[in-house]
Amino acid sequence: MKSIMILLVMSVLISFTTSDKLTGRWETRPSEKGNITGVVFKNDNTFEGYINRKPFVSGSYKLKDNIFSFSDNGCEGKEGIYKIIFFSNEDSLRLEPVSDDCDERRNGMSRLILGRVKK
Repeated sequence: MKSIMILLVMSVLISFTTSDKLTGRWETRPSEKGNITGVVFKNDNTFEGYINRKPFVSGSYKLKDNIFSFSDNGCEGKEGIYKIIFFSNEDSLRLEPVSDDCDERRNGMSRLILGRVKK
């Protein structure tokens, strides 16, 4: 009985401490010109991208295991599929293209390294 209670408590704790690794604000380091690119991933699976806090792209996304798929208001609505790689205690991420027919987006995303913005 005691072991069942311990398992139940552990299950509840794990379910409350497991968090979405992606939701929140992520930004690049400043470029040589001082520009900062960022994105806010929201709980409703939408995102907004910005440069120097000025919005330039928005869309919706899905994250399943390490596969990140999304469509945005650019690239004629084409879906991009990327492998997401978290590193540095899951406070940084980069994306490797799996399938994306939008050359401009694929080239930009392949160079992008984002760090989580702490509150």
